[in-house]
Amino acid sequence: MKPLFQRIVRHAWPVLALLALATMGFVSQLPRLTMETNIEEMLPKTMEAYINKKELERRFASADMVVIGIENPGADGIYNPHTLKLVDELTQWLRTRKEFRTIALSDLMSLATIKDIRGTAGGMEVERFMERPATTKEAIDHLRRRLRDNGIYMGSIVSADGKGTLIVVRPAPEMVGHYYEIYQLIRKKVAEIRARGGPERIYITGRPIVEGVFGVYMPQSMQKMQPLVLGLLALLLFAAFRNLRGVLIPLTVVVLSELWMLGTMAAVGVPIYTVTTLLPILILAIGIADSVHLLTHIRVEAARDPTADRSEVIVRGMAGMWMPILMTTLTTAAGFLAMLTSQLLPMRYFGIFAAIGILYAFVITILFIPAVEAVLPGRERPLDAMAFSGYLRWMSRTVVEHPRRIAALFALLLLLSGYGLSRIHVNSSLISEFRPSDPLRQTDAMINRHFAGTNSLDLMIDSGREDGVLQPAFLAGMARLQALVERDPVVGDSTSVAEFLAEMNKVMHGGDPRFKTTPDNARLAAQYMLLYSFSGAPDDFDSMVTSDYRRAHIRIQMKSDNSADAVRLIDAIERHAPEWFPGSRIKFAGTAYTTDTFSDLVIKGQIESLLLALLAIFLLCYVMFRRVGDALLAMLPVSIAVVVIYGIMGLVGLPLEIGTAVTGAMALGIGVDFAIHYLYRFRDYQRRGMPWREIVFHANDDTGRALLFNALVVVGGFLVLLTAPLYPQVKLGALVAGSMILCYLASCYLFPVLLRREAADPASSR
Repeated sequence: MKPLFQRIVRHAWPVLALLALATMGFVSQLPRLTMETNIEEMLPKTMEAYINKKELERRFASADMVVIGIENPGADGIYNPHTLKLVDELTQWLRTRKEFRTIALSDLMSLATIKDIRGTAGGMEVERFMERPATTKEAIDHLRRRLRDNGIYMGSIVSADGKGTLIVVRPAPEMVGHYYEIYQLIRKKVAEIRARGGPERIYITGRPIVEGVFGVYMPQSMQKMQPLVLGLLALLLFAAFRNLRGVLIPLTVVVLSELWMLGTMAAVGVPIYTVTTLLPILILAIGIADSVHLLTHIRVEAARDPTADRSEVIVRGMAGMWMPILMTTLTTAAGFLAMLTSQLLPMRYFGIFAAIGILYAFVITILFIPAVEAVLPGRERPLDAMAFSGYLRWMSRTVVEHPRRIAALFALLLLLSGYGLSRIHVNSSLISEFRPSDPLRQTDAMINRHFAGTNSLDLMIDSGREDGVLQPAFLAGMARLQALVERDPVVGDSTSVAEFLAEMNKVMHGGDPRFKTTPDNARLAAQYMLLYSFSGAPDDFDSMVTSDYRRAHIRIQMKSDNSADAVRLIDAIERHAPEWFPGSRIKFAGTAYTTDTFSDLVIKGQIESLLLALLAIFLLCYVMFRRVGDALLAMLPVSIAVVVIYGIMGLVGLPLEIGTAVTGAMALGIGVDFAIHYLYRFRDYQRRGMPWREIVFHANDDTGRALLFNALVVVGGFLVLLTAPLYPQVKLGALVAGSMILCYLASCYLFPVLLRREAADPASSR
């Protein structure tokens, strides 16, 4: 490679021009870059949750709903003319908007659409609770009594204390993936209402809204983070190198790498997903490492031979570092490419383009740094004038004088982490990824406190035959299942055709509450459904039962979107289903089930990726060091980091979820760089016959210095994420930064201790 670097130095300007032309080509593709925030598009089409979700939509026209909450803190709550008129106004406005589907009763539910069932001399009468907004005290009191006597909508549409009511509406199918537009549309309407004045407070939530806002917050926050990361990296680089050259060269490398990567994504038509919004920050933080190592090594060479020709110093510096830089590039890329085992398309793209960005950073580093160093005037600062020289000497003395204490500290850390690993648990919650101060999280919490819940778990039960749902045993099973789940504190309500048949049975027995049970024969149940259809709309129950009465749908409203809560409910249902629904088949769907399945896919995929990355990195390290022992040793710091980080998560109660699951693979890919650089330099000095003490001081003075600079810029880049508005970014920043600190400490403190005995034998390095 030395002849290549000599050519680059001799032809520096043409090399720089070539890089500029390539950058212009990549930048020209950026306008084609698109954003994909539709979570549904991220799911494998063969995933059971996806298949069941589509079946739920097809058979029962059921989907995730947008929720508008109206609260009146006054003495009468919502039971006043102004609030009831407002409910009607919003309901009618939703009917006029193409962004919503409002065909059936289940598509749009509010006080202005829900229906009451009453017994009459001739049979049964079905009418809306509020055909028009009630304006008199008598009419309002009558509405209140009917809602209380009916009971079905208490908690789901009207709060128990009468202070709030909900409007629940289904987004139009073509609005899937455009939920943020719906959020903005409703906010605009709410702003118009608030401008008129009134005591009501209006809230907007629901799973589509949460997903839409989350999908927009992530890229927006990343755009805001970019200047912060660049600014912090500039400060850290200046503190390390103490000149503008040491700042501008590494920053140019990572910015070009980022532009090349994004240009490649645009050119091949891959959109930016929520998870891949992290890539630019990732490339900024990781890609800078090679520049730091090269610039530091060039300064080391200049310090060792102050009279040497400038071009020769650059070539020697490049020749001495290209191999470990290449190997760390390959190991980092391998760590991310291991994400190809994931079933989720965004995770695969994350791994692919992280690897591409890292490879681009290597190519740009190898070409740009020798070329730009050759054309820039001036010489390097002496090493002692660079930052942290005093610390590096202290570190070397500490390692040499206290090797046993260092080994004992790491052993104790691993012991505590092992205990923490035994306490780690799995749980995912999308709404919990927003900060507690976020209005959307506060709204969701308020709705969950006063109503049935904003999260849903859906069951589709196939009885196996026509009219099977109307059989007494089947209806009784549905009632028992609803009673079972409603005893769970996270369940606010559940809805099924059995609940309405029980209400019909009551009104057909003069309103006697003792008869609020499911019909005791199928013929009676069929008659009730027929009587209802005479005065109610034929499609009122389309979301609960199929037209042949073979399949039924139960929707369970949950006050929590924790996947652990969904797992508990699913387990309870599966235990009782064989007894209550013999011969029937139950399928789960809905937001809660999809979240749980999605979380499992990510976590299992990351475990597989972690194992594959370990194997790939081991093989690459073996190729580099030609010794199994050294290959295993190179993986030790990052293995310690992963164990300790996950152990701390277990100790502090932080769950393993979608955001934290990717930490292991990322830490493995990035953190192994520290070990490779230190081990490579240690073995180099060992081959020269240096004693252990001298190796420690020399290795820490050059490679240790570069590793410290590297750790500071990578850790600093990720710590900026602590200011992000969403917790996935915060947790990722904290965990990856912590992993890098551990990798640095293990490489620079523990490595020389472990290599102490064999350092005296130069043959052991061959």
